[in-house]
Amino acid sequence: MYLSSKGAVPIATMPFPYATNALKKLNRESPERIEEIKALTEHIAKLEAEGPDNSRAVVGDNQPPEDVAPAVKISGRAAIDAHVSDLLTEAVNWADGVAIENEGQAAEVGKLYRSLQQAAELVKDNAAAEKKPHNDAVTEIQSWNNGYVAKGLKGTPDGTLTKAIAATGRLSTAWMTKQEDERKAREKIAADAALAAAKEAMALREEAKETTDIAVMDRAEDALAGAKALLRQADGVAKEKVRVAAGQGVRAVGLRSVWHADLVDGPNSWALAYSHYKQNPEFMAEFHALIKRWADRDAKIEAHRGAGVPGFNFREEKVAA
Repeated sequence: MYLSSKGAVPIATMPFPYATNALKKLNRESPERIEEIKALTEHIAKLEAEGPDNSRAVVGDNQPPEDVAPAVKISGRAAIDAHVSDLLTEAVNWADGVAIENEGQAAEVGKLYRSLQQAAELVKDNAAAEKKPHNDAVTEIQSWNNGYVAKGLKGTPDGTLTKAIAATGRLSTAWMTKQEDERKAREKIAADAALAAAKEAMALREEAKETTDIAVMDRAEDALAGAKALLRQADGVAKEKVRVAAGQGVRAVGLRSVWHADLVDGPNSWALAYSHYKQNPEFMAEFHALIKRWADRDAKIEAHRGAGVPGFNFREEKVAA
């Protein structure tokens, strides 16, 4: 057994490149593992003696024969799973921490890299094919849904129910706003009357404190009672809720407040708002992420890289392509 970083691997099953790399790694890093080194040496010698036609040099090994015909197009999840499993096993064999040492190995890894990319496309294409019937059904359902209730979607008209709800809502709002204005007017009249009555009652009460006339004292008490009644009436008007009946067992339609923030028309409005929100860590995290997205975008555009972005350095990184 070869004790790799991924676990124990039977040496007799190891392909030639994997066994060769493993032997080099042991000689370089763990020369004390004598038994594994001996077994690998014997295994490699056996593979070399068998030549390129040995039974382990099959498609999916690290060193397939040069004359192997291109693989036929693979379709179906099970077949793709098997194909990907072979490629991933080969990737584990190569990506074991040992660097590429020659052009032959580089070519094999490059071939594996492309095969893995092609496998990824196979997975995506198969997933798309499997999802298509479901996507078509979802699209049809969404189209039906949007026809009625779409609202504020880019490129999609508002649905018929959305427009009807908006229109009847505006009708109801106009009516209830009128009723609310009338209620406020009644509230003001009642409040003014209550205030005037309260002032008169207080004046009579002060007079009653000094008088010896029982009639004056009675008028003061009557005025105070009347003022209290007017105050209760004004309070009742203030608490009235404007509503429109919507049928038995259905919640009545009422007015609610919707608040909006409108930018003040001034030269420093945005700066003032930023000064306010920059104290909020959550805002600053989102703000920094936004700037980073724009900087990353500019880094990918050659014309923008020349101008640069203050506070950022553009760094080039080479990756396999």
